[in-house]
Amino acid sequence: MRFILKEYILTGCIQCICAFCGVLGFGVIFNVHGKNLIIGGIGGMVSWLVYLITGIFFSNDIGQYFIAAMVGAFFSELLAVIRRCPATIFLVSCLIPLVPGGTIFYTMQELILGNTQKSLHLLIYTFEISASIALGIFLASFLVRTTRKLLHRKRNRL
Repeated sequence: MRFILKEYILTGCIQCICAFCGVLGFGVIFNVHGKNLIIGGIGGMVSWLVYLITGIFFSNDIGQYFIAAMVGAFFSELLAVIRRCPATIFLVSCLIPLVPGGTIFYTMQELILGNTQKSLHLLIYTFEISASIALGIFLASFLVRTTRKLLHRKRNRL
């Protein structure tokens, strides 16, 4: 049992490091500079770490993607205020590890092989993942912006 836990933690650490490096690569391609590049990499690593940790609590991937997208959106909104940059820079960086590219690939592969039933199943699953990510971003952004407006109104009243 102890060996399995160590292997799970080691695998998770390697995946988080790979997520960090992958986001750095995308940041270089999209011309993100300086500290924002490193912060974006950390954001991608954090969102993937949240995805892995929530796997303990959720039996399916949809909930994991939702929570990870919410944490990534909160992270990007917070850093947008701190760094005085658009939140989109950090949000895209946080979402790169969560993109369901593998399921999209397998959907197309099954479609080309003629397995329409399996490709349809994978397509629906891909849409579920995408919708949970979009809903997580929407909810987090809505909460942050609503909280900002309420705090701004409260300050103006004083």
